[in-house]
Amino acid sequence: MQKIYAFVPARAGSERVKNKNIKLLNNRPLIEYTLDLIKKSKNIDKTYISTDIKDFNKFVSLNKNTEVIKRPASISKSNSLDIDWVMHLLTKIKNDLPDIIVLLRPTSPFREVKFVDEAINSFINSKKYDSSRAVRLVTEHPDKMWERKGNSVVPYNGFTKNKKEDLHSMQYKSLDKVYIQTSSLEILRTSSILKYKKLSGKKVLPIYSNFMNSFTIDYDIDFKLAELIVNKKLKV
Repeated sequence: MQKIYAFVPARAGSERVKNKNIKLLNNRPLIEYTLDLIKKSKNIDKTYISTDIKDFNKFVSLNKNTEVIKRPASISKSNSLDIDWVMHLLTKIKNDLPDIIVLLRPTSPFREVKFVDEAINSFINSKKYDSSRAVRLVTEHPDKMWERKGNSVVPYNGFTKNKKEDLHSMQYKSLDKVYIQTSSLEILRTSSILKYKKLSGKKVLPIYSNFMNSFTIDYDIDFKLAELIVNKKLKV
């Protein structure tokens, strides 16, 4: 039977939303929403939290299957890479490595346990993939994006789609389906990480996500929106 562990990052130095991982959302630290989901999961055996937050245990109640690993300052910067803290965790638990890692960021408080467990089951049954990640259809299509060239702007993906119309002037439904990654859920194969020294590896299985399962708090406005949703003042 495969060992499946949740890895939860909780860096202290958030710049856009101060202390966001432990910021109170409806009187609960934000990270608790993710830890509660993990408790309800039928697939996750153990949880490791990578954090540089001082006295982290004072802010959050942890169960016996959850362990906090102190993250070094050198890999806790705003420009530090995810692969760094993941490799640090794997080094710390080298005698008990999981087969599969479920990377769950605290910044997505509205994920459903069914969404996570179904994605894990799909990945277990898709052995040819190195990883799996949540994606959703873009709302701002790259064919309607522009880049600066001198004093002008030009379409990022070029002008011509066909003789009749340029890409940027076409209706959304006429454009190619393009997906954007969300940070709400990643599922990683440990053997692939150790082989390639990258999280995604070479072959990635998509997890198609709706708005709530992909909702992420990156800015203050996102946190305000989360407060409205959790207090049922906004229906989405």
